Amino acid sequence: MRQDIKLIRKQFRITRQEDSQIKEMMREQQLDSFSEFLRQNLLKKEPHNDVLIRWFTLWESQKIEQISRDILQVTILAEQTHQVTAEHLRIILTCVQELMAEVEKTIPLSPDFRDKYMGG
Repeated sequence: MRQDIKLIRKQFRITRQEDSQIKEMMREQQLDSFSEFLRQNLLKKEPHNDVLIRWFTLWESQKIEQISRDILQVTILAEQTHQVTAEHLRIILTCVQELMAEVEKTIPLSPDFRDKYMGG
């Protein structure tokens, strides 16, 4: 029976040192495929999920950086045109709401903040 495999593309930045560490871990586990390495290490059923936590933290920080870049792009556009439109504000609001949702996964937001800035 063939397993269904869904192609998911995620991008993240790593340092040269981290890249070397990953390649060494792949060699130790005798794996040539990065996808296989991720599946085996992220989906392990072990008492401590250090690898999963590290990968999730890395992905989460990349998403927050992307939101920050999106807000910067809108700001630059507004400065260049010397005007801010409702659309610009909606884009910024969406970025901030996504950022807060990411932050709340790690650090719970107060009910007051959530009600005031995230619509409940």
